Amino acid sequence: MIRKKYILFALCLCVAMVLAGCSHAETNSSTAETSANQSDDAEQTAPESNSKISEDVYSWSNVAIGGGGYVTGMVYSEAEENLIYARTDIGGAYRWVESEQRWKAITDHLGSENWNLIGIESIACDPVDAGRVYALGGTYMGNHGAVLVSEDYGETWEQHDMPFDCGANNSGRGTGERLKVNPAENNIIYMGTRNAGLWKSEDFGKTWNEVENFPVKGDYTQESNAIGIMWVEFHPVNHDIYVGVAQKDGNCIYTSSDNGASWEALPANLPGMYPLHGDFSADGKLYLAYSDNCGPNMSPQNGAVCVYQDGAFTDITPNLNDGRYGGFGAVSTDKQNPDTLVVCTLGYWSDNGDNIYRSTDGGQTWQGLFDTKNHEKHYMMNVEKADWLTWGREEAKTGWWTADININPFNSDEVMYGTGATIYCTENMTDLGTDKDVVISFAAYGLEETAVYQMLSPNYQEGQPQLYSIMGDLTGFSHLDVTTGPDDAHFMGSASGNNPTDLDVAYENADCAVYAVQDKLKPLWFTTDGGQTWNPVPNVPEKVEGGKVCMSADGSVIIWTPANTGNSNIYQYNIQNDKWYYVEGLGYGAQICADRVNPEKFYAAYNGMFYISTDGGIKFTSTGQLIADKANIQTVVGKEGNVWLCSGTLLMYSEDSGQTFTSVKNIDFRAIGFGAPKSENDYPVVYAMGNAGQGDGIYRSLDKGSTWERINDEKHLFGNLTSFITGDSRVYGRVYFATNGRGIVMGDIAQ
Repeated sequence: MIRKKYILFALCLCVAMVLAGCSHAETNSSTAETSANQSDDAEQTAPESNSKISEDVYSWSNVAIGGGGYVTGMVYSEAEENLIYARTDIGGAYRWVESEQRWKAITDHLGSENWNLIGIESIACDPVDAGRVYALGGTYMGNHGAVLVSEDYGETWEQHDMPFDCGANNSGRGTGERLKVNPAENNIIYMGTRNAGLWKSEDFGKTWNEVENFPVKGDYTQESNAIGIMWVEFHPVNHDIYVGVAQKDGNCIYTSSDNGASWEALPANLPGMYPLHGDFSADGKLYLAYSDNCGPNMSPQNGAVCVYQDGAFTDITPNLNDGRYGGFGAVSTDKQNPDTLVVCTLGYWSDNGDNIYRSTDGGQTWQGLFDTKNHEKHYMMNVEKADWLTWGREEAKTGWWTADININPFNSDEVMYGTGATIYCTENMTDLGTDKDVVISFAAYGLEETAVYQMLSPNYQEGQPQLYSIMGDLTGFSHLDVTTGPDDAHFMGSASGNNPTDLDVAYENADCAVYAVQDKLKPLWFTTDGGQTWNPVPNVPEKVEGGKVCMSADGSVIIWTPANTGNSNIYQYNIQNDKWYYVEGLGYGAQICADRVNPEKFYAAYNGMFYISTDGGIKFTSTGQLIADKANIQTVVGKEGNVWLCSGTLLMYSEDSGQTFTSVKNIDFRAIGFGAPKSENDYPVVYAMGNAGQGDGIYRSLDKGSTWERINDEKHLFGNLTSFITGDSRVYGRVYFATNGRGIVMGDIAQ
């Protein structure tokens, strides 16, 4: 319970602060530069900062999670075995590296100026020249897209801006490939768009023109977004062009037998449904997966599978009376066996997940992975490399939002499909229908697509988490090993599936951490065993969502600033006593941070002033130092009393608990963090995201901000960055930073 004497004190304090507020009006409206110009006895000004490109070459990877986002499409090359590309809705494109058994990000050259292109609407492999690949980038409608062209497997790209919008993260993002290369004339590429019709290039994607005689652009919209042209395919024998369009009346497929000079519609089929994917068998039959909407946000309620041949459609929908409902997301034919195909469900929220059906006789009969009505199951999941995918269950689901499926053209046993969380691949699909279970394995190693908010590296010891993280959708993880996918026991999403808002750890006790979530009943969760178990903080004093949290260096105290509900209360919770207290001396909007060594010390920025608490966060008093409004406070691992304040062009630090500050000039940073020093007696490395003179990027300083080195280059910009960065507390040179769609990027000094 909250002690009454602190309630009375807080009420008196609020009145005093309101009365004092008018006198601070000028201070609050001052600029960062004015706030930094303090008297000589309060501040020592450091020499002007200078920067250079780091002499250390960095290698870039990710903290291993294993997907974590929507993989909307995969494309197998038919020109080269084991060449596969994957596209994601907000995380760029990847290429499979067979020798390393992992995915490699191939669009990290896209940076903040081109952040919208990191969502990939479509990918096309050249069926003649294996090294040539095309990608259509554009995350959201309302922003023009671009075609990326590579002649070296995506190692380097040329960008050709388009005059229309793309929607890689809008409704219908899991439909078929809108880009397709003509196998008979590989200089010709067709491209379907959402709202600008059909386009064509005749010079390997360098220039594009609209196919003005193409008769429709699509009249179906979903969630206010045009779906338009969903896919382009070529007949494998005569190379006629087929185009799938989202039309309400069932006139959804158009074909040309004269290289696009004229077009005709195939007969109307299934009005009110849309052929999300189409795929030709080697002998020229067109198989189609239909749903009554284009998914994935809106789950289809009905669907069908059809085959088109000899001028007519035939319904071959699996009819196994097995409990299936919803639509069908995709279809794929076996290039070695023209009568063999697979289809996947979309919007089938069974306890097993989406189902996959396989036919070896052109769709006359089918086998499913499972049968919910008869409680039959013919598969087993192998997620050993990303155990969190079990999500608190005994076995992982087969997946959801399954909008693309592909039979390896060189291996009929391998069926790869994308889901809302990862990629899965079968090892023995041809055993379906026998007494052997189909093994479905995690297949997303190296592909990371989480939208990360924060990550912190405490002063960990052997067996303790190297890193804690919070992120969208998945909540977050405690990472015992940043190179290995987390197990389900250390997956926060198994405890609370809500959207997290803040995170902190006890830097001198790495087993302790706390995070806040958007949940009025259980807004705070903490661990004392390294994230193996997470418990809600009991008896929270307000029924409000999320907010900000910080934790004392030993993990004994939590300070909580709830999301704004009109009052200005900040609370301290003593874990050992299980009691709540009002925090004195601060008002709502204060930025609070714990000292990383002394558990009794906390610091705060409030109303342009710096504050300190030396009694575990119960009472804060001003040190008299003026600082920038809304400055972000960071404290330094292993250094008591070391506090840094970051506010754009103003960077200040103190080594005496905020009694005096030194300012760092000539920078413009969005975020800073700290990592292990080069040697034991050195100051921890300062990492920063922003610009210190060598362009927008990732910087480090080995001398407390006197000089800066940029450690990334123009090939490694990582798309849409989130303003959070930190170093590893134990590994010199290792840096982590957050992205919106590329996971937690990890940089190490190359050996």
